[in-house]
Amino acid sequence: MFRLVQHAFRASNYALKRPFLCLSTRTYLTDAYQAFDKWDEALTNDILKKTNISELLIDVEDKLIRKKYVSSLDMEILAAKLTHVETTEDLKLAEGILEKFRHTPEALEFQPSLAYSLVRNYLDLGQKERLLPILGDKVKYGIFLDRFSANLLLNAFLLEKKYQDAAQICTDLMLQDQDDDQLTRALAVNACYNYYLIATEEDFKSNVIEEEDEDIVKVKVQFVRNITNDDHFDLADKRKLLGKTLAYFSRDANNSHIVSLQILGYTLYKKFGRVCDTLQTVLDNGKLQLDEGIINILEKELDEYVYNPAEFKGNLPQSPYRRLELIPEAARVIIKEKLLPKLREQNKIVAMDLKQFVETNLIEQAALADKRDTTKHEQQIAIWTRERQEQLDDQIHRFVIDEKKANLMERLRLLEERDELLNFFENESRIVMHSHEKEFADENFEDVRAPGEHEYFELARQHYHWDRMEPRRSLHLDKKLRDDEMSDVRDWPPYKYLAENWKYDLVDYVPLNEKMKRRKEDLPPSGKPPYYKQFFF
Repeated sequence: MFRLVQHAFRASNYALKRPFLCLSTRTYLTDAYQAFDKWDEALTNDILKKTNISELLIDVEDKLIRKKYVSSLDMEILAAKLTHVETTEDLKLAEGILEKFRHTPEALEFQPSLAYSLVRNYLDLGQKERLLPILGDKVKYGIFLDRFSANLLLNAFLLEKKYQDAAQICTDLMLQDQDDDQLTRALAVNACYNYYLIATEEDFKSNVIEEEDEDIVKVKVQFVRNITNDDHFDLADKRKLLGKTLAYFSRDANNSHIVSLQILGYTLYKKFGRVCDTLQTVLDNGKLQLDEGIINILEKELDEYVYNPAEFKGNLPQSPYRRLELIPEAARVIIKEKLLPKLREQNKIVAMDLKQFVETNLIEQAALADKRDTTKHEQQIAIWTRERQEQLDDQIHRFVIDEKKANLMERLRLLEERDELLNFFENESRIVMHSHEKEFADENFEDVRAPGEHEYFELARQHYHWDRMEPRRSLHLDKKLRDDEMSDVRDWPPYKYLAENWKYDLVDYVPLNEKMKRRKEDLPPSGKPPYYKQFFF
């Protein structure tokens, strides 16, 4: 019934997206590109049809609590079946399971299909906002988007004009530096630029709350991390993050509009040295122009920029693998006194409608992706479905083999017991000798156990071994070995005929009587006989 309602819901979306039915409705990705039919087919295979989501949630949670183990296949099936959950509590339980699974060894086998299934099912359930904290915390959940799931998620946010959430997804993609396509870049540029137009100063304020001196509690820790800023993962300024994201997705610019957006990104990112390079590229290329509004924003940022030493505190040292950038003060002089006057002389600063461009560019790239990537998307879903089936078959095969081995070992044990009963009188002597060997494995002096009431002498025997000079254990149970307790033996010269010297090499074997004879001759420096000879022999 749920699938019928879902099909009806999709059919209604499909009708609304038709331009001739409702011209006010905007559409980006087609239903063919989103592969609804292929995804429904993947959800109807035998593995998922026989699985009950409620029972699976309880079973996986129980495994993680008791055994601290769950297979990656179970997690993939759980992610694919989330479309059948009925309450948000089930989603919270699934997210908690995902967090626990992240800290198990099986998380090394994390498959991209799991992240794709999460995105598809959260979109079907209308809970896509819940994905934002999951995607933002890689250590806790470890979810990384592929290009198809990223495109589906950005499309859903842009259709609802939730530009801030879409820009957050774009920032996550930029930080991971994942491979993307032209459609992902068009979606990201659209989201970032529209978010910049509607963002206020409150949106760019940091969420970090500065604690007062009275509220600070000092706690002793094992180590303190050095304050560093790698200018990537350590970026906390939301304006710089937005600028770097916009510059990242507008790289490899080949037209005037994309170049203008790239300059806007570098401006927000406060990388005025890179702005100089881009402006010089525009001057050298006769076909490129710049938007007048972007140039005004650049001049305003240059005028308002004030050097803050705290921004550069903890920066990584200059590396030969990173290009040397101009300091902001030098870049400001070059831009305002050299590059901008030349651009105005050559009439390269004109008025452009960037908002219309990002919309048109996205529609064009979506149409190209519909022809170019629809088949690839369906093939990728088919590959993930086949891999899931192969993992299940392999797991069943290994389980059957382990079960057969256990049954064979149990059968062998029963046969041995029955053979011993049937042939007892024939092998009675051998069985008796075998039992004696087990009970008295070695009757050497050092292995014979002393009676329980003579515990002190037992410790003494272990402490002063009859053929070893080194101490074993202290005679005093409540304290460590004292120096004065072994003062007569601690400076002895090494004895050449210890058991250790011939135990592994029988060439130097010395008979016991000869050994004792030589030992009587080798006295310690004090001239007294050894301690064990005085009291125990």
